[in-house]
Formats: sequence, C-alpha cells, structure tokens
Amino acid sequence: MHTPQPFPRHLLSPCGLDCSRCVGCAEGTVSNHAKKIAEILGPNFEVYAQRLESFNPAMSHYAEFRALLESLAAPKCGGCRSETRICLPQCKVEQCVREHEIEFCFQCREFPDCGKTGLPENLLGRWQRNNQLMQKHGVDEFIRFQADKPRYP
Repeated sequence: MHTPQPFPRHLLSPCGLDCSRCVGCAEGTVSNHAKKIAEILGPNFEVYAQRLESFNPAMSHYAEFRALLESLAAPKCGGCRSETRICLPQCKVEQCVREHEIEFCFQCREFPDCGKTGLPENLLGRWQRNNQLMQKHGVDEFIRFQADKPRYP
C-alpha cells in the first residue's frame, strides 16, 4: 500500500493550499508522475496504441492523452511562494503575508476576518479551514494530515 509522503514546506502556500500536488506546479507530484508515465510509454507508443484499439477502444484517444500528459509533465509554476507563480493571479495572500512578515495567514492578527485575500469565493472556506487547522495543530502536522487528502476535493 502507498504511504503518502509529506510535501516540502516551501510548497505549502500561505493560504494552506498544497502547491506540490497542483497540476501547474513544476516541482509537483502530478508533473513527476506524468514525466514517469511518458518515460515508461516511450516516444513511439502511438503506433502501439493504434494496434491496441481493436480490443481497447480508448486507445483511439491516445493522441489527446499524450498531449495532456506532455502538458502535465511540463508545468511552469514554481508554487505560490515563488517568483514564477502563475495560478490565481487575483490572489493577494502571498503579497500580504510578506508585508506582514509572517508565513501563514493564521499568524496575522486580522485572521480570520481578513478581507484582503483576493481569493475566489469557492476557495475562501478552504483558506479559513486550512489556516484554522494549522493554527490548532501546527504547520508540520497539517502537512502530514494533508498528504493523504485529494488535492482537488
């Protein structure tokens, strides 16, 4: 059975999202797995996929799968704490924690009543829950707890 490994702390965003399992993270597990799958299949699998179509019709979609796989294997984002962050451009959390000289939102006296996150409505609940969990259990325990949770619930 696979035991989830805690992710690197620098890939834990200040809002509590796990950048290491984001499809856009260059250091992420999705990228690493996609690279491994591409490596295992090799550069010529399309020929074999065509041969396999007769008993596995899904193989007729191999070209689209390969394009997606290559995209997942080559993301550009370095995570929310990096200079190469590309996701959620409207998010103001990283800038705010830098200005307040803290690592996470829960360390701010304005948390949880901060209105400066810039996060979309669908992420505000996760932002608050993640930071409350880090506040209650500590960051390292939160990282261990998150390691076996789906990244996209």
